[in-house]
Amino acid sequence: MDRKEQLAVGRRLLGHIDGRTTDLADALFRNRVDAYSSRERAARERDALFRSQPLFMGLSSRLPRSGDYITEDVAGMPVLLVRGPDGEVRAFANICRHRGAPVAEGCGNARAFVCPYHAWTYDTRGTLLGVTDKVGFAGLDLGAHGLVRLPAGEKHGMIFVRATPVQEGQSPVIDVGTVLGSFAPDFAALQPETYPLHSVDRITPRINWKFAIDTFLEGYHIPHLHRKTIAPYFIGNCGTFDGAGPHGRMCVPRTSIEALREQPDDERNLRPHIIAIYQLFPNTIVIWQVDHIEVWRAFPHRDDPGSCDVEFSLYRPADSDRPEKHWAKNRDIAIRTVLEEDFPLGERMQIGFESGATEEVIYGRNEPSLVHFHSSIRSALGVAA
Repeated sequence: MDRKEQLAVGRRLLGHIDGRTTDLADALFRNRVDAYSSRERAARERDALFRSQPLFMGLSSRLPRSGDYITEDVAGMPVLLVRGPDGEVRAFANICRHRGAPVAEGCGNARAFVCPYHAWTYDTRGTLLGVTDKVGFAGLDLGAHGLVRLPAGEKHGMIFVRATPVQEGQSPVIDVGTVLGSFAPDFAALQPETYPLHSVDRITPRINWKFAIDTFLEGYHIPHLHRKTIAPYFIGNCGTFDGAGPHGRMCVPRTSIEALREQPDDERNLRPHIIAIYQLFPNTIVIWQVDHIEVWRAFPHRDDPGSCDVEFSLYRPADSDRPEKHWAKNRDIAIRTVLEEDFPLGERMQIGFESGATEEVIYGRNEPSLVHFHSSIRSALGVAA
């Protein structure tokens, strides 16, 4: 957020604290539990959300140099993301055009990608440079057998990919500004491009991918579930919510915000006292912390709607002189809170969803981020419930 928006959010939060209120959704929201457990619903989500929507892949610092690449399995699409010598980020299906083997694994830096199966070689633009046993493949049009291009885009230090091959006549470049909508100025002000990657952790909880996102979309649970850990630092069940198309932004106050009451607007620094939580549709949470950025991304398993892969990344500011132990401590706090409190309870809730004992869960009016998130999913799927 820019300073004007920060101050406006700060005034809203102080007003809520005074009135013991919070931003409210228009009405209660009822969600069927099979949204978390149905295989048919999971298949629809993979097609309509993870294969058709632009997906946030991380900050630009994941690929800082020419030749840097990362690979991921995105809901069944093997993705290769690479920064070319021209500085552009491109995405491809990580599938050799000969027999379908992946041409790269993990992450690293490369001038070319050599398939481990038969050594067909591709450059960072996806062009097929050459094949082994040229006699056996005489007449093959190398230019027509490059890696399959996927749409990708980069702006404000943020990288997006759509996990569906570029069609004839379609631009391979995603307009990130359009994707972010009215939140684009927020991220321009945040300057994510100035945050190098500090750490990446991956976990596989036995929960539906949406529950992994739900975890971050309300402060109602903080005084209860987190009473011995982070609760003393936050004012629970108090927050602002703003939507931007299918995306959402929830801001929650730290208890330290009380120190700003006597300060005029032109002297207020809201950054240390507000946590901004952005839900980037469909599967990403970006948390603007006091002095760093946290990113949580959730991906469904192909065969089990009750399991998902979650990636947690911490990005620190480039100009910080804080020691390594400071960032390690922040990483540890975030992981322990989620892994020891949120997700273990979520795994027991997942069992309940799958038991058939109940038909629905209820999101309160005091949980507008949750309501907006699941309303956006229904809209994208074209379903009423």
